[in-house]
Amino acid sequence: MSGVAVAVTVLSPAAAAEKGASWLLVTPPPIPEKRTLMKVYVADSEAEVKAAVASLPGEEQVRLVTKVYEILTIPALTARTEALLDVLQDQSAPVVRWRRIERFDSAASCEQERRRALQKFERAAANVRASSADGDELTVEDWTIFEGLTACRLSRCVPESTLLSR
Repeated sequence: MSGVAVAVTVLSPAAAAEKGASWLLVTPPPIPEKRTLMKVYVADSEAEVKAAVASLPGEEQVRLVTKVYEILTIPALTARTEALLDVLQDQSAPVVRWRRIERFDSAASCEQERRRALQKFERAAANVRASSADGDELTVEDWTIFEGLTACRLSRCVPESTLLSR
């Protein structure tokens, strides 16, 4: 799972009232500049940063480098990781491009499962924050917890018909 807290969106009362309507738990896709942003994030020199953003227009170069700089100035490793994972998700993408996680029979069951997963990831992330307060690197397992937390925070329950009526 990959994917800032977003409230669950109920797109229309009519959709919720449909008998037999399925609901999908969805999470945003990655931003188009994900690879470039990651190259800038891990760059060890100005030359590497310039090479990473060279294919972007000037304003986009400045925007992306500034965004990464703001993340890198966050003192706590876990907070930095969360900020990075948040910006890697394209929350402005049309919902039809969002990644489908699971199907449910009702909006209530979808939202209940979303909240349950969010609580699980929040507890796990709190444990990682407490144990990695002074660390300079996260384990793969810890990174995965934060990816799941980001995906859950950004996830939404939407009527399946929203994704089918294209």
